[in-house]
Amino acid sequence: MADTLVRDSTHRILQVNPSLTYAEIARLLGVSRERIRQVSGQRRRKPRFCKVCREPIRLHRNGVTQTAYNLRYCAECWIEAKENRRKSHLIAFTCETCGETFSRKAGEVKSQQSKGYRVRWCSRRCHGKWLGANYGYNRLNVECITRGEK
Repeated sequence: MADTLVRDSTHRILQVNPSLTYAEIARLLGVSRERIRQVSGQRRRKPRFCKVCREPIRLHRNGVTQTAYNLRYCAECWIEAKENRRKSHLIAFTCETCGETFSRKAGEVKSQQSKGYRVRWCSRRCHGKWLGANYGYNRLNVECITRGEK
């Protein structure tokens, strides 16, 4: 017997005669007593409400609307909540080489700071430019010539 048919039949039988035992309903429908217990438990659960708009959360699967019990956001609010959550985990910095504003994940920044590093560059390219300007080949040669070394 199809799952939705078992669910609907169980709900109707329990509405008409709530004193029937799960074993009797299972015998009528030809399924196990455990399955009837699961279905009746689903019926008694309270629906969840969206954390943003406070509406009951509904699922639309295969053209059937069902109540969701384990979600925290409705479909409309989920996209906005996901974007806000992503933005809240980012920290803004300014690149020391090009002056561009960039962002990094908070966990990544914390990890680097615990090792004694600072977030300075927006990309490897800017990091390479900074290294070239401060420790590059021409700079080392100029310092060696002024000291009289080869």
